[in-house]
Amino acid sequence: MSDRSLAHLSFPPLHLSQERELGPYYQDLRPAIQIVQSEFHGPVDSDGIPHVRLGPEQVVEHPVTVAQYALALHSQLQLEGREAQGGQAEPLLQRLADHLVERQEGPSPKAEPVRDGPTEAGVWFLRFDSPKYPWLRAPWASAIVQGMAVSALLRAEEWFGDPRYGAAAAAGYHALHNWEGLHLEAEGDLWYEEYPAHPPLHVLNGHLYAALGVLDMARHSGDLEARARWGRAGETAACYLEAFDVGYWSVYDLGQREPVSRHYHGNIHVPLLRIFGELTHDARFTDAAQRWEGYLHSPVARLRHAVSARLHRWRKIS
Repeated sequence: MSDRSLAHLSFPPLHLSQERELGPYYQDLRPAIQIVQSEFHGPVDSDGIPHVRLGPEQVVEHPVTVAQYALALHSQLQLEGREAQGGQAEPLLQRLADHLVERQEGPSPKAEPVRDGPTEAGVWFLRFDSPKYPWLRAPWASAIVQGMAVSALLRAEEWFGDPRYGAAAAAGYHALHNWEGLHLEAEGDLWYEEYPAHPPLHVLNGHLYAALGVLDMARHSGDLEARARWGRAGETAACYLEAFDVGYWSVYDLGQREPVSRHYHGNIHVPLLRIFGELTHDARFTDAAQRWEGYLHSPVARLRHAVSARLHRWRKIS
């Protein structure tokens, strides 16, 4: 698979439900199966666990890639049945879920929340230095990892009936709200931080994917606190959407305000806004999604994006 073929893939909204039974993921991640299995981002080991190539000589395991791959396979099984991939999708999903459980830091058997301050229990650490943000040194944690792993494991529990997956998901959810820097609360706002930083970056997709993990916990468990957190996280994102819009494109975060790629803009930001618009019934998401999608079809917007992206790269080099 090439960069050119990747641009033609699509990740639209899929299953916009708030029923207790989770079913397929909110976004159709099934094209990620092709990306992973083609080893576009890195090699896949003999157990089917994907890795990410950060440089010519650095290949790492990234738990969010594992979680996204699991979510894609789960949706494939839900929509295509157990014969998906010649019957190989189901055992592969199980190996990915087992891998997430094994790589999690000491989840409590009862998955009880920690009340006495931060602890490593329930965290999926990234055991490599961030190539983009130099202050993030191994090991570090990320809200998007916690949220997407929760979403994947709750669906694995639903599919296989294995309580280990639910316990690990609950531990991961509690770690999201106990590990320093993964969630920030101030003046009524609730942010989930993909890249913990001071001052915070507020990465849009990281916040939204983490919030979907919180919604999954609320749906699955009926926990009222999780439901309230989901509502606050959605309201926070809606209130700041204009800040992510530079008038012709969307930016990755509110710190460095880097314009995202065309693929990212169209296949991550726009679908996520549509998903949140449907789930929250908030027109601010729907209106922004419509406007941002319009940028993709505007020659002027695309030209301005190309120029701004080049300037941003030049500033980083200089």
